[in-house]
This record gives sequence, C-alpha cells and structure tokens, in this order.
Amino acid sequence: MVLCNASYYGTVAAIRSLGRAGIPVVAVDTGLLSTGRRSRYARSYLSSPPFESADWSDWLLALGRDGVRRAIYATSDAVSFALADRREELSSVFDLYQPSLETMMCILDKGLLHQHRRAVGNDTPETWFPQSANEADRIVREVGGQIVAKPRSQLCASSGAKGMLISAVTNRGSVYDRLFKHFGLSNAFTKRFPEMAMPILQRYHPEAMKKIYSLSGFRDMSGSHVVMQAALKILQQPRHLGIGLCFEEAEVIPYLAQQTIRLCERIGYYGAFELEFIVAQGRMLLIDFNGRFYNQLAFDIARGMDLPGMVYAGAIGATEELQRLVSRVPLRDKEQPLVFCNGFGLSLSVAAQQIFKKMSREEAAHWLEWRKTYEGRVVDAIHDSDDPLPAFFDIASRVGQYMRYPRKFLGDMAFKQTHVLAAVSAGCGFL
Repeated sequence: MVLCNASYYGTVAAIRSLGRAGIPVVAVDTGLLSTGRRSRYARSYLSSPPFESADWSDWLLALGRDGVRRAIYATSDAVSFALADRREELSSVFDLYQPSLETMMCILDKGLLHQHRRAVGNDTPETWFPQSANEADRIVREVGGQIVAKPRSQLCASSGAKGMLISAVTNRGSVYDRLFKHFGLSNAFTKRFPEMAMPILQRYHPEAMKKIYSLSGFRDMSGSHVVMQAALKILQQPRHLGIGLCFEEAEVIPYLAQQTIRLCERIGYYGAFELEFIVAQGRMLLIDFNGRFYNQLAFDIARGMDLPGMVYAGAIGATEELQRLVSRVPLRDKEQPLVFCNGFGLSLSVAAQQIFKKMSREEAAHWLEWRKTYEGRVVDAIHDSDDPLPAFFDIASRVGQYMRYPRKFLGDMAFKQTHVLAAVSAGCGFL
C-alpha cells in the first residue's frame, strides 16, 4: 500500500499498523528527512513532487504504471483531492477506496459542508460567507466578540495556516485583506477554484481551547458496516486553534453518531473519517470533517479500531476481512481508559507557554501530572518502543526547524491573536 505525507503522525501510525499485519508499505513524501521512512515497517520510500502541485497526480500515475499494483489511501486533503479528481485514471493502476470528487468537495469546501451538516441536523457555530472586506467589517462590527476567519477550503492555504482570530477592536479590513492575500491564488487548487480562497467567518467559542469532541470511525461503501469511537481533545497547540496534543477517551453520543451516518449517506462518503465538535454550553457544534487519516490515528488503532486495515481491505475487495475488522472493534474498558499524548509537543508547549507567561505554574504542573497519572496507558503520537527511529528523527527535525526559524517558533508560541494561529495543517506535527 502507498501511504503519502510520511512525516504526518497519522501516516506513521498507518505504516506501523499495516506493516505489522504483513502488508508491504511504500512511504511517500516530498523530502529525504521524512520520519515515516525511518519506520522499520516501511518496506520502501519514494520522494515525490509537492502533493499540492499539478505534477503530483502525473507522478502518481507513472508510479502506478510500473507493473506492481498497489492500494493507496488519502493521508491529507491534498492527496484526497488528487485521488478523487483523477479517480477513474488512478483506479486502472491502483486499488482505491476513494469517493468521487463531487463527494469530496462536500467536505473540502466548508461552504458546501455547512449546507449539508445543517440539513442533517448538526448544530454549528454561527457562520458567515462575506464577499468583501467591507462586508466582513460590517459582520464583525454587528456581531461583536471574537470571530475566527479561515479559508473556505484548507487546500487554499499553501502555508498550511488554519485561520486567525479577529474582533471588533481589530483593524478588520486590513486583517481580512491580509488573510485573503494569504489564501489567494497561490497554488493549483485555488487557480482552478478561485472562489475557495474567499475566507469565511465563524463565531469563536473559547470552550474550543479546553474541550473538542472527536467522533472518528469507518463506513464501508455499502453503508452496512459502520463503526465509531469518540475522544475529547483537551489540549491543543496553539491553544486557540490548533493541533491536538492530548486526548482522553469518551463515550460515543448516539444522536451524533446517527447524524454522522446521515451526513455520510447524504454526500455519498465512505472510508475513514473524523468529525470535530466544540462542546459549548451543552451544545455540540460541528466544526470540521476529515475524510482521510488524521493526527491521532494511533489512538484509535490502539483502542482496537484498525482503520488502515479496514480501508486496505475495502480497497482490494476483501469483504470478509473488512467485516471481521469492523466486528472485532471492542467495547472499551471504562476502568482502564487509554489517553493520547504528543509527549515531546506537550513538554515543549508547556515550557514555552511558561516562558511567555501564557500558562501558570499550577497549570503547567497539572499537564505534566496528567501524563504521569496515565503512565502505562499513554498512546504517544510518534514514540513506539518497537519502532523507535521515527520518534528520534521527528524530534531532530522539529528542533532543526526551530533553530532555522526561531522568530516564527517564538511568535507561534506567544499566541498573538492578530497572527495566523496554526502553522501547519491537521495531521502534521504539533506546530
């Protein structure tokens, strides 16, 4: 199986899961320093053009025509779009488990996703789609409070930025203009879909800093085999709008599970997924739908939901194996719950926030004690005693980035609200 974005934590988790099952894995990334290539379970490694580039699909087709038929699955929004966009061509040389482009645009386009999630009954934050800086200025002024500004599609963010916070006291027009320029016609996707670069505005709920409910799972192509697990993201980096550092197990909420099934049916989605909900004053506000592998995939695998195995079985048409994997997902032991933690990211984040006086000594001690409390039951984002090299190279690469771009690192850690708050897309490292 071909797995791209080999530096992403979710991809490393999938490499290990499939490799341990005896499935040969080809790890693919754009550089030589990828952490996934260091895994003992990566049979081989290939360097490719950037996943967002127009050349990448051609490169993938050439790989598929080399005489060895392989499966492939989406590991990022860019890969998901490419696989869907040229699904017919790619299916002639790869085993795919990939919904159509029409379906994927209902996920990748936050405007379409907003329409569909409201249609199935999902509660959402208040959302606006301004067409100009003046209109955005008026909305922010009339609504008041803090608002998140983000691109209509994450694929427009060539830098990987997820958004920024603005408020009535911010220089709204210049912030909007700067954001639009940041998400402007800078890559092949936005040149093809220029309307996707228009930012959207969404009511900011500060509860997102402390509690986001994650509902992840798998739905097969027929819709007859569905499985889900839940978790709470209790700490992220950056704190306002970022990648999950710490997760705890949670119960699957029945009505959210039913709404998720209806949403998948409505748009025609099948495969692995993760939905994120802000828990705000008793409301569950859907903010994101990831139709691919995701950051904390190792957590779900450790809890018995083998999503890489499921999509591989689906791709090669192994129906009985797929049914077996779905049916063997266990009921979790409430007395001995697991937690997910990016250990290196947590330590660095806590230390940096103390330096910038964004976290008290008491809170810092709480998070370090939290990890100790679950000693022996922690699923780490990258560390695995059976496969140690990816963690070593991940730390080395992160430290190297910080040394090369110290100002960017310090700025991100300072959490300035007028700056772009998240420096990488979901599924990547903690920054």
